[in-house]
Amino acid sequence: MKNWFWGNIAILEPKPDMKKLILTRDSVSMGDDAFDHTLEIEIKEEWKINEILDKVIQINYLPKIMGGKATWSVAYDKPLAIIAQQSSTPKLIGMSEDFPYQGTKWHVNIERLHFNYHAQQDPELVYDVLNRFHVVRKG
Repeated sequence: MKNWFWGNIAILEPKPDMKKLILTRDSVSMGDDAFDHTLEIEIKEEWKINEILDKVIQINYLPKIMGGKATWSVAYDKPLAIIAQQSSTPKLIGMSEDFPYQGTKWHVNIERLHFNYHAQQDPELVYDVLNRFHVVRKG
């Protein structure tokens, strides 16, 4: 791993079997708005979506709220999963656990994930709504 310096800032290159992933999230309160919620993490190239989400949960990227019932959705170019504060397991939305399909012709190169805050909405209700989400593409 090589390190480069720009001014007094170290720019780290990922280890050979690792890649960078940028995380962003919504704010949970007015006071939380004062901070930048962008975080760059390293993940293994071959990780599947559940391994990526487990890492996000492990590093406590998503804030806990009073009452213990925060609901989040995570999106790439469409909703991927629901994460509920009261549950330890993310619920995937309309995809295989093999996403991003590393080593196949359907491989998706994820460089950024965004976490949408749904306050204390019932995670099953949020799942039902996002499971019907469709993107219309030109062409």
